[in-house]
Amino acid sequence: MDSLVVSNIRQRPTRAIVSIAGVALGVILILINTGLVRGMLNDRVRREQGVGAEIQFGRKGSSILSPSTILSTDTRYADRLKQIAGIKEVSPVGLYTQRGTSGLGFEVVDGIDYPSYATISGLQIIEGHKFQGDNEVIIDEFKATHSQLSVGSEIEVFGRKMRVAGIYTPQIGSRIKLPLAIMQGLLGQENKCTFLMVKVNDPEKQLEMLQRINAELPGNSVMLTRDLGLGAGREIPGINGFVRSILALSTVVSCLVILLAMYTTITERTREIGILKSLGASKAFIVGVIEKEALLISLIGVTAGLVIAFLAGWGLERATTLHLEFHWSWILIAAFIGLGAGALGAFYPAVRAANQDPVKALAYE
Repeated sequence: MDSLVVSNIRQRPTRAIVSIAGVALGVILILINTGLVRGMLNDRVRREQGVGAEIQFGRKGSSILSPSTILSTDTRYADRLKQIAGIKEVSPVGLYTQRGTSGLGFEVVDGIDYPSYATISGLQIIEGHKFQGDNEVIIDEFKATHSQLSVGSEIEVFGRKMRVAGIYTPQIGSRIKLPLAIMQGLLGQENKCTFLMVKVNDPEKQLEMLQRINAELPGNSVMLTRDLGLGAGREIPGINGFVRSILALSTVVSCLVILLAMYTTITERTREIGILKSLGASKAFIVGVIEKEALLISLIGVTAGLVIAFLAGWGLERATTLHLEFHWSWILIAAFIGLGAGALGAFYPAVRAANQDPVKALAYE
């Protein structure tokens, strides 16, 4: 039977290639989209956790994971936080989301108070100088390298051209930073920020300090920086729905391609099926041949999809500032969906072929 399955595919190479491409497309959709979501989210969390602050303070709804153009936290909370015993430094940070300069995805811009931010994070300018004018920004080494920028280059921020004043290290927070006062002015939100970074005197007592802040300033969002990655998917509205939509779309695409290909194939093989049934082939045998053919096509499609997805991810990371992470769990899910969709798509054509009357099948022209 295995030789029959392979020969059936060889007899119709064009249809087999189209079916393989359909399954591969479903796998690629799953891996690229989930890889982008996972990679960009985790990359952002890692850079925020590397800033050096132990606690993030803000109003309810403010988060590094779902930034908007609304600065929801009053910067004057900084003075009140500094009065709490055990707090070393507080730095307000504003976040602004804009379209990625590569034309793909988005990027976040940090509005910072340079002195306090540098004290907490250890940020250092390794080339050029810190921003001094209203039209200057600083960028990290990664952004400079991948966007081919240097000191004096122009970069678009807030829809206007700004000058790169300096390049900084380490890679923490967003890759573009400008004065918080400038961000507040451009957004028309004076004395506002997205959240405040809190540095404590004794990092070993950060949980105790979090409880103290909650007691002193109740009703706010206070969390440990080390916990930013917990439940990260729930922090961005619609992210889980987006992933589920991609899974559903991939399944439907793979199912329909296999169903159409196998249905057409069964019609063309009506006489062959009649011959097999007249020679004593059972319904289970007929269904088995067709399902095996569909699974073989799906397996080739899954393999091709995995290879193309990895190559596409590699190319995207080098051509843009996007970051992708392919997790083994999503690789297994993509493979399972590809194979499952192939088997499901071929089921109806297989049952239809198995139930054909052998006399009518032999007389089919």
